Amino acid sequence: MTNDGVRLMQKQLPLTLSNRRFSFDDQKVFARLSGDVNPIHVDPLTSRRSVVGAVVVHGIHTLLWSLDVLAKSELKPAGVRLIDVRFPKAVYLEDELKITLQNRTVDEMNLEATIGRRTVTSIRLGILPVSDARTVDIVDSGGLEALIAGGEPRDPAFDTLPGTVGLVDFAVPAKEFAKEFPDAAKLIGAARLRGVAACSRLVGMDCPGLRSIFSRLSVALTDEALASNLSYEVVKTDQRFRMVRIQFAGAGLQGRIEAFSPPSPPKQLAITKIGGMVASREFAGQTALVVGGSRGLGELAAKVIAAGGGRVLITYAVGQSDAERVADEIRAIGGHAHVFSYDVTKPASEQLVRLAGAVPTHVYYFATCRISRPKGEAFESDLLSQFMAFYVHGLFDLCRSLSEQGVKQLSIFYPSSVFVEERPRDFTEYAMAKAAGEVLCADIPRIMPGIRVLLRRLPRLLTDQTTSITSQEFPQAIDLILSVIRTMK
Repeated sequence: MTNDGVRLMQKQLPLTLSNRRFSFDDQKVFARLSGDVNPIHVDPLTSRRSVVGAVVVHGIHTLLWSLDVLAKSELKPAGVRLIDVRFPKAVYLEDELKITLQNRTVDEMNLEATIGRRTVTSIRLGILPVSDARTVDIVDSGGLEALIAGGEPRDPAFDTLPGTVGLVDFAVPAKEFAKEFPDAAKLIGAARLRGVAACSRLVGMDCPGLRSIFSRLSVALTDEALASNLSYEVVKTDQRFRMVRIQFAGAGLQGRIEAFSPPSPPKQLAITKIGGMVASREFAGQTALVVGGSRGLGELAAKVIAAGGGRVLITYAVGQSDAERVADEIRAIGGHAHVFSYDVTKPASEQLVRLAGAVPTHVYYFATCRISRPKGEAFESDLLSQFMAFYVHGLFDLCRSLSEQGVKQLSIFYPSSVFVEERPRDFTEYAMAKAAGEVLCADIPRIMPGIRVLLRRLPRLLTDQTTSITSQEFPQAIDLILSVIRTMK
């Protein structure tokens, strides 16, 4: 493109090239192509305990789709010599993703993938003029005996990563990438696309592995003849930020990766340790319905009550195995625990039959959805509605249904949040819903005599919901939970 053509195009920028929502089926397709079957991409249960909190789209999938979209357009470059991509925010399933051409010069193009007004992927391409463009592709080597089929991600200790070296084999023949990303394959070659996808496997499966977060990829395209694998070496780590820098080469590529390796999700105290903090019959009068008792503060509350001689009714929405694990731990010390599924966004009366005749004297309402998430707009009414369903409507429906079923005396604990008063950025909808829940809690005893409500604005406590890339100090959750349960006696 001439300088005059570039200047004319710049007057039309930014220009939207395409929109897309990634589905779980898309996840499975790219996991097969790349060999990256890290749980944050393919396992809803495991990913909810990770730093991202739910299944997220492979960052490299977003990149390759963006390249394919660009290569389909009339604005496609003659060739690409360099790719530099950053992933500042995660992309969740069914997020509406928009890819936009932001800028173009004679030797560079800039693309952005956004959700609403938030940039989730930023791509800089070093491009070739027509006179230098080449269509030379690299080829598969041998009979592809080294192809892999996923497997389990490694989980090395962070302090063992410096100096790590290795090889990354490919998951499928390069022709599979030509089918999935046909125009991008014409632009840079199918084998190079496969090499870029192998970077996702490198990070997600090998190094840092299990809890990795892909942050940046900078890669130059070379004319290497064969695409047998990628070789890599960890050249820098930073314990403060859990950052890992990796150099790699192979498959017509040479570049650098930056990734993060968050700490392991926290585990709640074992009931054997809690037993030394409470008297054996301290909570013997409680039959406690612990909504959301499969993990986090709900798990801790269930263990405390059971350790003190109470009966616990543990609910879960999706984590049955987690709930059963908590119940098994309680039963192992001779405690009483019953587990059943319960979704606070669905009618309570139809689900409470699963109480199997047990009449709760106490309710600990730890129902929650994913709290921290990237937003496209400063305020999202749909997000407020989701929070209201969990923290307001679900609570009222549960109280009303228990009252209608003849429960005359009931004590309820409702965990609100200091965010109601502090209101950190991007938590507006969450704070609004919790504030509405506080109003409801104040009125429930008047609406339904016989029900008393204990409300506490909790500080941020260490659970898998609050896990972040870097280690942080939080108040001890056990002290707060013990105080609450003793107040509820």
